[in-house]
Amino acid sequence: MLFAMICGFGEVEEVPDLWVQHQVSLCEDFVHRYSEQTGPHYALADLEELLTSYNLSLQTLHLPTVDLPASVLERANFDVVEEQAKANSYTMQLNSEQRNVVKILLSAVYNNAADTPKCYFLDGPAGTGKTFVYSTLLHTIRGRGDDVIPVASTGIAATLLIGGRTAHSVFKIPIDLNATSTCNLKPNTKEADMLLKTKIIV
Repeated sequence: MLFAMICGFGEVEEVPDLWVQHQVSLCEDFVHRYSEQTGPHYALADLEELLTSYNLSLQTLHLPTVDLPASVLERANFDVVEEQAKANSYTMQLNSEQRNVVKILLSAVYNNAADTPKCYFLDGPAGTGKTFVYSTLLHTIRGRGDDVIPVASTGIAATLLIGGRTAHSVFKIPIDLNATSTCNLKPNTKEADMLLKTKIIV
């Protein structure tokens, strides 16, 4: 905040030099939360938000610009910059069929004008790259700052997906089922809110 105020009141002529001089201190919290490589991106994103109250931006001050989705700083429980890098790396390794699946699913998530729920089923023999497609999808959506919920029927299967959990855990499915069983998921709870905000459930 102090750095933004100094920029806002024009106290320093060479703002990029000031940034370089104090970058380690300004990025310290973000480096601790994320990583040495990606921490500075988050510090700059936070600074960009603070600069708007002075009608300034990173670009006008000749500071490095970052491409992080809005509000990522408040709610992301994953490193968006790292997710973007992984998404790019995974996408480059997709074969044509896998790439087509990812394209269809991303289109269903982001170009769904009617906002209607959609359900897709991916099938194939073992070793054909289904988990790789899921992982690419998860990294891509998280890289855009959005939430995803990877679930599986068993704990072992859930470990194949980053952040994966069992369906019983996420949807509060009772272990002992009978004809009248229902999920124990209550409205206006953290779990229900998570389901409402998520872009995709894998």
